[in-house]
Amino acid sequence: MDQRPKRLTPKRFLGEQEISDFFSDELSDVPCESASDSDSQSDSECGRGKQKIVTTDSENESDRSSDECAGSNIAGTATWGKVDKMPALGQFTGNPGVKQIPSDPTQVSEVAELFFGDSFFDMLCQETNRYYLQHCEHYDRSYKELKWVDVTSAEMRKFFAITFLIGHTRRDNLKEYWSTDPFLGIPIFGKLMSHKISEQIWWCLHFNDNELQPQSTSRLFKIQPLLNVFVQKFHTVYKPNQQLSLDESVIPWRGRLRMRTYNPGKLTKYGLLVRVVTESTSGYIGNLEIYSGEGKKLQETILSILEPNLDQNYHVYQDNYYNSVATTEHLFLRKVHGCGTIRVNRGLPPDLKEECKSLKRGETTFRRKGDILLQSWRDTRVVNMISTVHNSSMVDVQRRHGQLKKPVCISEHNMFIKGGDRADQYLTYYSLPWKTVKWTKKVALLLINCAIFN
Repeated sequence: MDQRPKRLTPKRFLGEQEISDFFSDELSDVPCESASDSDSQSDSECGRGKQKIVTTDSENESDRSSDECAGSNIAGTATWGKVDKMPALGQFTGNPGVKQIPSDPTQVSEVAELFFGDSFFDMLCQETNRYYLQHCEHYDRSYKELKWVDVTSAEMRKFFAITFLIGHTRRDNLKEYWSTDPFLGIPIFGKLMSHKISEQIWWCLHFNDNELQPQSTSRLFKIQPLLNVFVQKFHTVYKPNQQLSLDESVIPWRGRLRMRTYNPGKLTKYGLLVRVVTESTSGYIGNLEIYSGEGKKLQETILSILEPNLDQNYHVYQDNYYNSVATTEHLFLRKVHGCGTIRVNRGLPPDLKEECKSLKRGETTFRRKGDILLQSWRDTRVVNMISTVHNSSMVDVQRRHGQLKKPVCISEHNMFIKGGDRADQYLTYYSLPWKTVKWTKKVALLLINCAIFN
């Protein structure tokens, strides 16, 4: 049989424009790691970053709502113009500052009592003792050496005191903290609580009644009471200043879990996604929301996490994952002013997209519709910004090789977007390193760590 060689088809490489269009399609509507600017980095990096694809073990969150698609249609009309003005910011009514002052602010115990009160420890003792009663048969087989005694509030306080100390003094394993070796052991641990009792409490530590779970459809049911306690404390103890930043964090977790996310571009690829609203200057965590994979639309998520700050003229700085023309319009109606980078498929007018292609380094162009500003500026690449806080004016910024003019919206975005990064930085200094195979305890350690930081 005559065998003829197969005809090879020549390969075709994508051009620069085709690659740009590919990365700005609907697949780019996923969380990405936003690189914050500094004097040693290119200013274009505030909207840059590799593509980061996030998937979950169950269902992905709906990133683009029908309102955002409608916003794209609105942006293409003749309502966008080149006449600039200062947006109507309104008077800030947030009343920032400490709202619950301890009796003696110089005492650490008095300050800690604002977040870790008697009701908090009573709830933990009640649920931990109940969990033992529900699983006593399995527990008695596993821990025959020490008989179970109901945990009291005083013992629970000692247990968490030990947990905090573990974050400050690192050892290779937990047993070394109670070691009798003078080079390894720490005497205060044995004085507070024996190793066996601490293991008992850690094994039975629980936060909700499992018998009530069939009545609830929430995937966060097991951790919900603890989450509600701390979020309520974050709201009432302190009110943040006008500048806020909205960002996300990840709780490392590689176990099987329906709401686990995967992000190949992050250092922590597998984990639970937590969206956090922080004060831009101090990093104080004002609110947080754990992604549960229940299909909420992105705009609903943004409004939900910003609920305590609506109708008070707060300024929220966020990256391009959370920004769109439709979302910014909706937030502006609720007296929340936004600023951040924006993707080209989130409502930019076609004429602005075309004009951006001819910009040279240092040049800028903008479009305005009412109080919404869309501004593009080229450094090493084009940076697209959306803001209801600024006008299109430029400001001088000191760089390593001299001064550079950049839009004021980019300059202030780089200044105030770092609240979430600042909180993450402090949280990693003294993390709580208890190892566990239960995701609920992993989340609980993060919430406790956030309360200590605040």
